[in-house]
Amino acid sequence: MTTFQIRNLSKIYGTDNSKVVALDDVTLTIPKNQFVVILGESGSGKSTLLNMIGCMDKPSTGKILFEGQDLTKLSKAQMTEFRKNKIGFVFQSYNLLPDLSALENVKFSTELIHQSPEGAEQALSAVGLKDRATHFPGELSGGEQQRVSIARAIAKKPEILLCDEPTGALDFETGIKILEVLKEIQVTTENTVIFITHNKEIAKIADRIIRLRSGKILSVEENLSPLAPKEVEW
Repeated sequence: MTTFQIRNLSKIYGTDNSKVVALDDVTLTIPKNQFVVILGESGSGKSTLLNMIGCMDKPSTGKILFEGQDLTKLSKAQMTEFRKNKIGFVFQSYNLLPDLSALENVKFSTELIHQSPEGAEQALSAVGLKDRATHFPGELSGGEQQRVSIARAIAKKPEILLCDEPTGALDFETGIKILEVLKEIQVTTENTVIFITHNKEIAKIADRIIRLRSGKILSVEENLSPLAPKEVEW
């Protein structure tokens, strides 16, 4: 089954001499229930593509179909609803509220969509931080803060988890732990995880690898033998 069908997608910033083509006629399919890595160097267009998929921005041309619905036709209010109900975001920066505990940070996410606070507790347990629930961000390591941000993203039970370089600011050992958490979540919840990175080694854990360069698709590879995160080194 297909989660996203992306057709002739382009994103252009500026005009005339200042024009920047961030995405250039991108066409691809992202199936359901896969761990998908979008791989590319800085400036390749991978964050722009993620923003389009996550309804944080609109393309200049093209379509993004989610289960048959064209997301490019949504109003701003409808885009907000789609993000709130369908998408969980994990970024390189943790974006935690410093005056709230780990559990309160996660609960804040569920309260926005009027879900039971039990979901927050379950999410924090799922990332291995049940015993750190009352600690504030300043009392947590970088890896623990990132796990709180993952818990916050999954607490509302999204269908798609979008991850923008979530291991980029972490050391190797901590990065592997984050990859293990994300992979476990994808397997146990059967969600679609879309993970962008410039790290070619991380791509080895993916079910599907999409390579971008200068806003264009270089290749789409089905990885029939993905590695476990603990098997990856960089």
